[in-house]
Amino acid sequence: MGEFDSFMKLLKGNIADWSLETFLNFMKWSIENSRDGLFKLPALKGYYKNVQDFSAIYVFTTRDKTLEATARFIDGAMTVEPFAAKEWDLKIVFKDASAFWRFLISGGDKIVDALLDNDVQVYGNLNYLYKFGFLVKDMISQRLGINLAYV
Repeated sequence: MGEFDSFMKLLKGNIADWSLETFLNFMKWSIENSRDGLFKLPALKGYYKNVQDFSAIYVFTTRDKTLEATARFIDGAMTVEPFAAKEWDLKIVFKDASAFWRFLISGGDKIVDALLDNDVQVYGNLNYLYKFGFLVKDMISQRLGINLAYV
C-alpha cells in the first residue's frame, strides 16, 4: 500500500472522531498544501483557489459553548483560533457537537434541513454558510473521494 493510500485509510478511519478545531486545521493544511509545487496530496492541487480573493471570519460554536472556534479566511489563506471571535461575518451556532458533524457530513447539502430542524442557527450572511459547505464538500468528497455518510 502506498503512502497516499495509507494516509487516506487513516483519514477515513478517524475523521468522525476529530474535534471542530482539528477539522478546521486540516482544512487550513489543505489550503496551504494545495498551491502549485507545494501540494503533498495531488488531489488537493488548486484547492486554495476556492478562497483566493475571499475574506471572511467564521465563528463556530455550540449553544452550551462546549465547542468554539474561529476560521479566518484572508485572500487565499486560513487561520484557526480555538475561541469564538467577537467580530465575525458569519456565526454558526450548533445545537450540539453531533449537530455540527451531521451538518459537516452532509457537505452543506442539507443546510435548509439543519435550519428547519433547529440544529443550526445562523447569524450574518447566509451565502458564507453555503461557501463553507462547498469548501467542505469539495475537499472531502470531490478531491479526497471520502464518502462521509459512511465514515
